[in-house]
Amino acid sequence: MTKQENESNQQTELDQIKSKIQDHLIASGEYELINKQLKLQLYESGWYDKVAQITNKQLNNNNKQEETSNIGDLYAFVKPKAEELVPQDIKENIMKKIEQYLNEIID
Repeated sequence: MTKQENESNQQTELDQIKSKIQDHLIASGEYELINKQLKLQLYESGWYDKVAQITNKQLNNNNKQEETSNIGDLYAFVKPKAEELVPQDIKENIMKKIEQYLNEIID
């Protein structure tokens, strides 16, 4: 097996594990609770406003340049910037919540 095939297999396994965790979180109702908490924290941090500003700026730039942009292009532009804007403490808090949940179901 080549290194690339091995990495691909590992990624597939990781994706399967993530999917199983998400399915379990959804079935238990914990996913909805964590999601609500995440949305509230993002709102309180001003994240939504920052993402809206980036989106509007990109749309305005496209209009000025008379380029037509589809939603997929806009999403591809905004997504990495939006992910970078999530405050580290929020990321850590949500990961801690997921970790606590997983520890509870494993014990």
